[in-house]
Amino acid sequence: MRALILLITLTICISTQAQSLNGWLMYFGNTQIKESKFSIHHELQLRDYKIIGDHNQTLFRAGGQYRFKPNFQATLGYGYIHTELEGTPNNPFSEHRIYQEGIFSHGVLSFKLRHRVRLEERFIENQDFRGRIRYCLFADIPLNAKQFDKNGVYLAVYDEVFLNISNNESIKAFDRNRAYAGLGYKLEKNLGLQLGFMRQHVGANSGTNHLMLSIHHKMNWK
Repeated sequence: MRALILLITLTICISTQAQSLNGWLMYFGNTQIKESKFSIHHELQLRDYKIIGDHNQTLFRAGGQYRFKPNFQATLGYGYIHTELEGTPNNPFSEHRIYQEGIFSHGVLSFKLRHRVRLEERFIENQDFRGRIRYCLFADIPLNAKQFDKNGVYLAVYDEVFLNISNNESIKAFDRNRAYAGLGYKLEKNLGLQLGFMRQHVGANSGTNHLMLSIHHKMNWK
């Protein structure tokens, strides 16, 4: 019942913003390497200025992860981002990105909390080099007895702040903030779906609204 109420509420919020919605389709994968502490992160995102159509970005990200402790892991990775401007001409440009991150996880009651700090070195086509630091707080809240096992339903929320690192005085320290709420469902213990809504503020610009569908998949490389 709680999941149904949240789904109806989410649908109403999305419907009221339908004319100004951006659409993001995302895949987040993690492959555990045998019984070791190493794993591989692999990610693909397709972002549009509309729910479907008028392409904004294609983002690919991959990284090697090492779990130092059960509740802490670190990643060294690479990202490639293809960006197009809204409408026509779309004036596409590319970005190569190296990143390092640490994720600390813990529980509070039945909630799962994660703190992620990510440092990025950004090489954007026809722009000066710049860095960026990001902090994100994730919370997953179970809504039924299955919790995070197969057929589990949960509420997923996060807030992430982005800060620029640059010697260019025209680039402000604050880059953007993202606030997200979504409903998750576990098809299997290692496979889940999320449908959610995100509000993003970039610099001093007006906020944008995003409908987000994501797949979350964990695998074992035996």
